[in-house]
Amino acid sequence: MKFDHNFNLINKTKSSRIYECDNTLARLDFIDKTAIRVALYKKGAQMLPTFTISPDNNLSHTGRDKLSSNGFKMYEPIEDEKDGKEIFKLENGIEISLDLHNFLLSYYKNGKRIFADRAPLAYNIDDEFGQGAYHYISRFDDEEIFGLGDKSGKINKRGKTYRIETADSMGYDAENTDPLYKHVPFYICKNDVQTYGIYYDTSNTSFIDLGREINNYYEHFKFFKSNDDYLVYYVFFGDTLSVLQQYNRLCGKQAFPPKWSFDYCASTMAYTDADNAEEEMDAFLDKIKELGIACQGFYLSSGYTQIGNLRCVFHWNRDKFPNPEKFIADFKREGIHLIPNIKPAFLTSHPMYDEIKEKGLFVKNSNGTPYVTQFWDGVGSYIDFTNPDGFNFWNTQVKEKLLDFGIDATWNDNNEFDIKSLDSVAHGFKGEVCAAQIRPILTYLMVLSSYEAQREKYPNSRPFLSTRSGSSAVRRLAQTWSGDNFTSFNDLRFCHYVGMTLSLSGMYFYGHDLGGFSGDMPSKELLLRWMQHGVFEPRFTIHSWNKDNSATMPWSYEDAIYAAKNILAQRKRLIPYLYNCAYEAVEKELPIQAPPFVYFDDENIDVNTSAFMLGRNILAKCVLDEGKESVKVYLPKDEIWYLDDKKYSGNQEIEVKIPMDKEVPFFVRGGCVLPTDEGDYGFREKEKLTFTVFPNESGIFTDSFFTDDGESYEYLNGNCAKLEFNVTSNENEVTVQIQNKGKMKIDYDIRLTKVDKRKLIIK
Repeated sequence: MKFDHNFNLINKTKSSRIYECDNTLARLDFIDKTAIRVALYKKGAQMLPTFTISPDNNLSHTGRDKLSSNGFKMYEPIEDEKDGKEIFKLENGIEISLDLHNFLLSYYKNGKRIFADRAPLAYNIDDEFGQGAYHYISRFDDEEIFGLGDKSGKINKRGKTYRIETADSMGYDAENTDPLYKHVPFYICKNDVQTYGIYYDTSNTSFIDLGREINNYYEHFKFFKSNDDYLVYYVFFGDTLSVLQQYNRLCGKQAFPPKWSFDYCASTMAYTDADNAEEEMDAFLDKIKELGIACQGFYLSSGYTQIGNLRCVFHWNRDKFPNPEKFIADFKREGIHLIPNIKPAFLTSHPMYDEIKEKGLFVKNSNGTPYVTQFWDGVGSYIDFTNPDGFNFWNTQVKEKLLDFGIDATWNDNNEFDIKSLDSVAHGFKGEVCAAQIRPILTYLMVLSSYEAQREKYPNSRPFLSTRSGSSAVRRLAQTWSGDNFTSFNDLRFCHYVGMTLSLSGMYFYGHDLGGFSGDMPSKELLLRWMQHGVFEPRFTIHSWNKDNSATMPWSYEDAIYAAKNILAQRKRLIPYLYNCAYEAVEKELPIQAPPFVYFDDENIDVNTSAFMLGRNILAKCVLDEGKESVKVYLPKDEIWYLDDKKYSGNQEIEVKIPMDKEVPFFVRGGCVLPTDEGDYGFREKEKLTFTVFPNESGIFTDSFFTDDGESYEYLNGNCAKLEFNVTSNENEVTVQIQNKGKMKIDYDIRLTKVDKRKLIIK
């Protein structure tokens, strides 16, 4: 009978329970002391493997069983019964109540309800809600919700609805467009009782309502829906940072990028689209030398593959680049890594299309013919990366057409796999599968194929890859960016929020196309403001496809070159700190860039603030609005904050002037040792590592610093520098004890912030 389902316990272990009602099974797994997994599915259900969940950091070709417990710590809860309901108590005081009528879960802390499955029915057990999988839960009207990947709008997503799938959204409106490029059905919800997170383990197109809908028959709710016929989800409890870290650890470690990738990396469609592309690229090289601009990467747009106006992946246009090997070697000799654009679809006019079709390597229609869809001013077919032959074909092409020429990085682009038809067929894992249901998996496997090609070619180097699309699985392989944004101040502001949202979704290594990708050439003011914001992004790249075919570059405005170099010099100065933050992101799951509320329990912090933390020690805010010259920055309470030659106590708002032609002033948290590069700024200038001590008034604090050769895996063998600072302050002295726990010796200077007039003693 609909809306009336009574479940019974049929299997029990210390950390798992399985319940049954007619043809439906429900399963609880206590995967950790602060997290559970819930699954509802029909008997005999054929669940697709998960590629996102990977606590053992496995780079799998075939995924993992959705209900596997491998790699989980597993936890035995304290069990009780109350009012006819099963009660499970977790270590952190969370109580989980299970009503076996309709399988309703409720969660409590200190007797107060955190959230609950919506009564009388939360799941689509007997198609009460139509087709697909549903999950309805309670909500507070004032709760705050963060995450879901690269979603538009402000940081708090409460009251919004989103489609969770991937789209090629060129020129999107960062305030309103949905969907964008990522498939991340994970969010963090904070209310007055307890913060929790939920991840829905699906690769299928999904929809989420975070409080927009109301219904007279139910308490206020939010809900998730997917096109699957089963539901598997995880619930995490803790504070915001802890919930984020728990989710990240379930997904596996982020790939550790090489140090060069944190320097300015240039790009533009204009150069490679030009008929004289190699001349344009050579002129770029001459220009950065002439101006003395530091640059270690160039994203090579797809114009290098053109046949006419069409983009043909792995095809070098020999009219534009007569000798690719020499072109690549010229850039490599100057210390610049070329990052070529590669796309997973082959146009039907591509010289290799018929060969690939004959081998059966494309995603297919149900009749066995290649699935054809719109792609880059034509129609084309996607490689089926679930087919081992398709995976290996791509791997071989990356090596033979790029890496063997001297390339050592890849830009995996246009990989949203725009496949909607339910008649689309992929090779699958243990049998054929509808390709439309596994689009993020196809993206992951594409990036994995590129990644393995790079590892095979350069086994001693950490590979660098960038991917536009994907699920949280791609964090184990590549960095990302916010895609083809639009040139406007409004998108500058809302791309900031998109970045914070990516960070709150576990994608720490990201950036934006500075200046805006699509639209007009940015004004001088907009370009400089974008660059100022980019100083603090993990990825610093100026990239454009301007309507007038111009290229957005640091020298786009002759009278602003000096200003641009000031901003670029600030970026270079921060690279030692950024690289240390990157290491902590990989090893400790700490965000590189995040809203202040992630680190500070301060009710005065606006969750939608445009201020941000870089690591745990830098607090900054950029000008995001046209015509403004200053911002007001709230300093979190119970901390000391340093700015230039002044020191401030927390719990106050400070106005900071930020001229567009200067570096951005930022606050440094008291109780840290900040690493910077104080060497001369310029093309290929060497780093001069300097530590500045920002002490507390008194007492002891510790801090740490990591560096290595910047490119290999030798740091895993201890061949790195791991400095530990123990800093003691009294009325007259600041004493710093330094110990290096790594095998690598480094040269550095150390100094006390100029605000502090006490004596510095180094031991």
